[in-house]
Amino acid sequence: MSHMLERLYQPDFACIFGKNYANAFLYGQVDSLVWPIFTNAEMSDQLKNLLKQKDTNDKECFYRRKISIDDEKVELKCSNIDFALVQAMDLGRKYGIANSDVIALVKKEPALFKGIVSFNPTKDSNTDAVSELKKIEKDIDIVGIALYPSYSQLDLTDETNSALKELLKYCKNKKYFMKIDLGNSFLPDNYPEYVSYQKIKSFLSKNPKNVIVLSGLDISRELKPFIVEEEGEIESILYFQLLKYYPNLWIEVDPRSFGGMTPKDCFKQLFSMKGFVQNCWQRLLIGSATPTLEMAQVARGFLEATDELLFAQKCILRTWAFRNVNRMNPESFNPLGDGNLELFKTVLNIEQDQVVENDNEVNAVYKVKLRSYSVTQLLYLTDLLKKLFNETMKKHPTLSNGELFIRSYHTTTSLVINEHEHGNYLDLHYKFAELSKEDSSEFMHTVMAEENRADFNHFDHELASSYGSRQLTIPILNKKLEIGGRENFYILVTFGPRTVQLLIKIKLLKEK
Repeated sequence: MSHMLERLYQPDFACIFGKNYANAFLYGQVDSLVWPIFTNAEMSDQLKNLLKQKDTNDKECFYRRKISIDDEKVELKCSNIDFALVQAMDLGRKYGIANSDVIALVKKEPALFKGIVSFNPTKDSNTDAVSELKKIEKDIDIVGIALYPSYSQLDLTDETNSALKELLKYCKNKKYFMKIDLGNSFLPDNYPEYVSYQKIKSFLSKNPKNVIVLSGLDISRELKPFIVEEEGEIESILYFQLLKYYPNLWIEVDPRSFGGMTPKDCFKQLFSMKGFVQNCWQRLLIGSATPTLEMAQVARGFLEATDELLFAQKCILRTWAFRNVNRMNPESFNPLGDGNLELFKTVLNIEQDQVVENDNEVNAVYKVKLRSYSVTQLLYLTDLLKKLFNETMKKHPTLSNGELFIRSYHTTTSLVINEHEHGNYLDLHYKFAELSKEDSSEFMHTVMAEENRADFNHFDHELASSYGSRQLTIPILNKKLEIGGRENFYILVTFGPRTVQLLIKIKLLKEK
């Protein structure tokens, strides 16, 4: 099955992420972790020292393939990746990856790379990170900051660390994410207590408005239950469970996560963990750690692993896993090329067809033209209905009661009422999409139609007849739509992309 199937069944993500993200495929796929280490790139003294680091077996601590920037371009293109985030590594030591390494590479290829700079904001640091950051912003696009607490012994929970506080405040205002690296590298003098579960949890709770990315998870260790004693109680903890409680937390998967597994096995293990896809699909980043590993191998493993998932999970992960980063900061991540956001809006036109008034009632009639832009799509209508209702009530402020009537004219559409919780909306959308794509070749409707064209959409007609209704009526009482606290309105549009027409009539009674 083609990995572009998810494009054919994309929902309207505007009702989840806002109007800028109605069509996910206008945005590029991103490699979220690339080290600026290429044979034809400049190297700082810190980086040269990093590459000289050897372990006790005289092996390089920081493995790298000797590839050029052009080699990287080919790898990204092969992997269908549009751009990459280049990351620095300030360890507070004589070795690391300097911000100057990132700046030089991004300036050389600004269309391909964006920068993640790094600072060491300990209390003893002499660097004014915010001032340095402002200088770097004049040279390149910055999207995030990387911290390495387990190497620099940075206490994320130290309330007296003004340098860290100022950096967090600046990142929040600029909408930069802050990446906390857990130190899963073969470098000496690592202090894991600085990135313990308790430290990370406390840090997240104290900084709820900062976007925090947890990077360097070793899935063979961190994502398996382990026992700790917390507040006198023994409990089983998973790092990834923090995503359930902290909506500002994201997770990055990169080759350090594989822990001796193939990329496919790593992703399979992740996706098989109960609740992982449900809690993490919209806050998941994937990096290659180039030049450590090829993005092509990471992308292949991801596609192979998702191919075995349920239809909804496969579609949502393939749509967003490599694109999630685009949602972090609209100013940094724009649609590709001349991507036209207006082309993918749901409501095309609202026309007040007529207003009929007599001694007993007022009837305001609207014709609404909608567009779906996938084969099967569940379009969100609640905001549209409330808008028309409010506009009508403003014109007739003395009237209080009546009804709002909605009707669709199309035999392969259906009006649906359900809860607009993001997960529930996606479950419904992808369930309808999965049903609509069933093979209809054995049905009688697969014949030449009167319009001299082939008809093969039995399941579209069956869906429209089995779910929801062609028309709905909502009572108006005391100047309010009588809608339940969890009720929301949709139109299921199949056999698309297409435009559809809705009739909306608001009747207000004149009470005598």
